[in-house]
Amino acid sequence: MEKMTIKDIAKLVGVSPATVSNYLNGNLTKMSSKTQDKIAKMIHNTNYVPSSVARGLATNDNKTIGVSVADITNPFTSTVLSGIYEECGKRGYRVLFTNASSDASREIDNISKLQNQQVSGLIINPVEGDSPIFKMITNRNAVMIDRQAKRINVDTVVTDNFDAAKRFVSKMLDKGYDTMYYVSWPLKSVSTRWNRYNGFLAATMYISGTHYLSVHNTGDISQFTDQLADIMKNNIGRKVGFFTMNGRVLIRLLATMDFLGLQYPIDYGVGSWTGWTL
Repeated sequence: MEKMTIKDIAKLVGVSPATVSNYLNGNLTKMSSKTQDKIAKMIHNTNYVPSSVARGLATNDNKTIGVSVADITNPFTSTVLSGIYEECGKRGYRVLFTNASSDASREIDNISKLQNQQVSGLIINPVEGDSPIFKMITNRNAVMIDRQAKRINVDTVVTDNFDAAKRFVSKMLDKGYDTMYYVSWPLKSVSTRWNRYNGFLAATMYISGTHYLSVHNTGDISQFTDQLADIMKNNIGRKVGFFTMNGRVLIRLLATMDFLGLQYPIDYGVGSWTGWTL
């Protein structure tokens, strides 16, 4: 037996397919209560199950949210994804997830594929917030999270990185640190890293480009190790503090200091951005 369609239900009830479609999608103000009852009864009697694909085509909403994240290995991402899945599930939406692995070109490919699948909306944790691909999205059905664009206007859910870093570092300075350093993954064009660094500068009044240490997530860290050794050697007898941009950078700093034979909090002080964020 062939599967019943909206057109079949409409024919049996004596209404248009658009009326049945409106009923299925909750647009009940467009029909009388008598018509609603007739459609409901016919659906019950025929055991009709509406096709989510067909309904999506009719309403331009396939109940799917496309998600593009910059780096799935970042523990922050798992927290964000958990929230997205939970909230989308409550509203009857499926989630299509893609990972850019911190590769801007892969991010462009991922977002293009999601758009080609005509997802209802996009949630993007961007590798590069000002990538040309984002000129193709609008606030009508897309939102960015965590990282901001400088030249493209897209609604973004983001922490006040500047003010939070400024207040945190100010509290460290109140504890009597003689000199402080900001430790981060390479700044590049990542808004969170820059905003936290600028908050650090606002608190310390240091000149931009100074008191900044860059460390890579993978690969050779000999230069970072040498820089730390020089800082500690040149500040013997002074209270030295470090502010790290996230939890993974904090662990890298602690491990390197341990390699140098230095101990927290005996030889230096450290503060870090709360949680495992970008």
